[in-house]
Amino acid sequence: MLRLFRRKPEEQKPEQEKQGQEGETKPKSPLEFLCEQPTDGAWLETSDKERRKLFLPLTCNSILLGTSDECDAKLTENLVGWEKVREKHARIENWRGQWVLVSFDKNSPIFVNGKRTGENVLRDGWEIQLGENGIRFVFREAKPQG
Repeated sequence: MLRLFRRKPEEQKPEQEKQGQEGETKPKSPLEFLCEQPTDGAWLETSDKERRKLFLPLTCNSILLGTSDECDAKLTENLVGWEKVREKHARIENWRGQWVLVSFDKNSPIFVNGKRTGENVLRDGWEIQLGENGIRFVFREAKPQG
């Protein structure tokens, strides 16, 4: 079941803005899609136009998704639906130990499990779509060993 929620305005700032220059929260270079599934942490899973599985590890606290060179994860023409994605479309943030999908602005629709949302905590196996008929991802999170 989708659970919509709204964070307080002061909680909506990406972690790197709150932390300043202290902890490293931004990658030094853009994040890359991998061909091998990660074994720990969280990641987004998608397929390219040739139906090969691709994996985007979520390796920092706030990741901007879009088609712009300024994005942490640049979405390109090799992904089905990339033309429906805005230059700066959405962010995925680690907030209080949970991954949250946040629309960049009201003109950047995001969908979780087929329902339009503006901000949503993600769970393992949930489907994310950026834009109407845009790129689809499945959010995955490794189960803790114990």
